Amino acid sequence: MILSSFRYKTSGWELSDMSDLKQTNLLVGKNASGKTRTINALRSVTSFMQMKHSGPVKESSFRTTLSFSNPEDENWSMEYTFEIADNKVVFEQLNVCGTTLLKRNAKCGVLKGEPVEPPLEKLTVQVRRDRSAYPEIETLMEWAESVIVISCSNLNPFTSISGVPDIVNPLSLSDIVENLSSPEIKKIIKLANGLGYDIQHIDIQSLSDLKFIYVKEKYVREIIPSLYLSSGMLRVLYLLCFLEYMKHEKKYRLLLIDDLGEGLDYKRATLLGKIVFKECQNEHIQLVSSSNDPFLMDVVDISNWQILRRNKTKIRALNEDNNKELFNLFRMTGLSNFDLFSSDFIDNFLSKASK
Repeated sequence: MILSSFRYKTSGWELSDMSDLKQTNLLVGKNASGKTRTINALRSVTSFMQMKHSGPVKESSFRTTLSFSNPEDENWSMEYTFEIADNKVVFEQLNVCGTTLLKRNAKCGVLKGEPVEPPLEKLTVQVRRDRSAYPEIETLMEWAESVIVISCSNLNPFTSISGVPDIVNPLSLSDIVENLSSPEIKKIIKLANGLGYDIQHIDIQSLSDLKFIYVKEKYVREIIPSLYLSSGMLRVLYLLCFLEYMKHEKKYRLLLIDDLGEGLDYKRATLLGKIVFKECQNEHIQLVSSSNDPFLMDVVDISNWQILRRNKTKIRALNEDNNKELFNLFRMTGLSNFDLFSSDFIDNFLSKASK
């Protein structure tokens, strides 16, 4: 199953509805429109479901709705809503194919016709996991456990060191590389060469309880520890290694990438973007990435865009499914993808439509 829509509301911020999500998605929008906040909200919700209450967003009160679809069965659907107030569950509901399987308030609830009274600080889906009795709950929770986020703007030299905790990017580069085979490393080096990095070797060194990544470049005699790599090269290397790692791990269903293409030039941003989108599509891993990189926008078809627009504290997403006329008219202009985001085309269209 894949996430088809996401709603989230907390004090002072609301994503009213990011719907019609596809296998691969690119969040775009002006600065402070809510791209990173949306990525973090998704992380926060799934972390709460996993009972890992940490991360860049830690709200004590919020309401969220996650809707899912099955690309192989158009008649199947799932919707899960829960609300937290002061770290206590005050509402929870699970609907599958139009049938309510779970409904709960702050005091009690009903699960498949049976009364339930889970602890106030826990979701019913957390405490009633049983693959045989409640397969729908297990499906939902397995999805939540399969979500991972990579923040390109927060990747730093310490992200590469095993043993250094990082709540934003939980997997260190050294841990990832350590689990890759020699053929996989060779493939990563070939891709990095195609992106303009003259890497010949990637390896691991240990120092006490810490493990470091180092690379050897073609025209440089000394090895280069990851601590001394440029931020752009570190981001590219991390993403290439992770994409290869996720193939054989087979446990990820939703990959969230914030600031994809951050700090890269035209060639590297476009090629890396194509690699990321292609690999996720081929591996059937849903991708939700954010970027304001004009190079990347021009190589990702606007049919995969979610354009976030902010009105005070409320965010809404425009896409080809909920605004077909807007996207069709823009295609007829012959302008570049980036112009849809950067020009006043959307404002003019919406202004005329409201009259």
